[in-house]
Amino acid sequence: MNVFRFRFPTIQQLKRSLKNHWGKLLIFCFLLVVFAGVLVLIAVQNEDFVIFARSLFRSFDYKRLAKEYSDESTLYVDTTKADELFKKVKILCFVLTTSSKLDKTIPVVNATWGQRCNRVLFVLCPPDKNNPHFLSTCHIGEGSSHLTAKVRHAFKVSYDNYLDDYDWFLKADDDTYLVMENLRYVLSHHDPNKPGYLGYHFQKFMHQGYASGGAGYVVSRKGVKDLVEKGFQMDEERCKKDGEIEDKYIGQCLEASGVPVLSSIDRFERQTFHTDKIWQHVWGTFPKYLVSYSRDPVKDGSNCCSQFLISFHHVDAGAMIFVHQLLYRTSVYGRNLPQNIPSDLFPVKKVPPKDVIDNKI
Repeated sequence: MNVFRFRFPTIQQLKRSLKNHWGKLLIFCFLLVVFAGVLVLIAVQNEDFVIFARSLFRSFDYKRLAKEYSDESTLYVDTTKADELFKKVKILCFVLTTSSKLDKTIPVVNATWGQRCNRVLFVLCPPDKNNPHFLSTCHIGEGSSHLTAKVRHAFKVSYDNYLDDYDWFLKADDDTYLVMENLRYVLSHHDPNKPGYLGYHFQKFMHQGYASGGAGYVVSRKGVKDLVEKGFQMDEERCKKDGEIEDKYIGQCLEASGVPVLSSIDRFERQTFHTDKIWQHVWGTFPKYLVSYSRDPVKDGSNCCSQFLISFHHVDAGAMIFVHQLLYRTSVYGRNLPQNIPSDLFPVKKVPPKDVIDNKI
């Protein structure tokens, strides 16, 4: 029986091998450097790649973290004003997600901003259709091609079952993070019995533009009523029944229903809703399309975001917990809001539609 024995090559053998194959070795080293450079370039330009790479080597116990972050008994904080608005400005949140997020994203949303909704419904095809926190869309189907139908279904269910119980109806994605207290403060200036909706305002494809779906948008009670009773009864050309570009198609339905876009920027022209990660808006590394799509000037640095910012997008479960830690579990001693905030900090006005429609992509 032959036994294989490994022997280290001698120095002379290595020299001969290098002499005979130096060209191939040089090419291999060059390709290795190029590959490493491409990885670095991708990492610099795409944070999601870094997050993906991190997940390959380290995993987090999101259920444990969600349980910890849902308990605020050890915090020293006065929530009197927030609690008052919680009772006065009632918001139903529906979050678009999938069954693959049941063990990770959904528990984190529930433990962070979701628990600050008056009620939250997760829109998906769930394994447990009797769970009261799930709004089943199994009859519609999964996949991004059915986003519009899912949102239409959520608004129809809101109209049929919850219209008299809530003032505003919020659509968000499962990677949207919202500061619900600030949203309520902005909405407290508006009448839910008048048609209107707020979000990050895109001025594209229609006269009044529409709100970014990823940043989240919120529709008044009267707006939902008009959307379902008018828009959803229209033909496919004016109000599409399904499709991937959910925010655009729902925006067209809202415009056709006579539901106007309401201003969501503060008097310093700083945004409250945001289409991307908060640090992208601060650093100015947001996607280039935003400059041409945005109704208002896109700013970075300290002018990117209102003091009472409401949302940002593309926040994975780990980043959501990190942001929540900074917002809700960290305080700066001695810095508190003044007793009286200027009443005109958020101007209450409709955004006037434009005569010419911009259809450039």
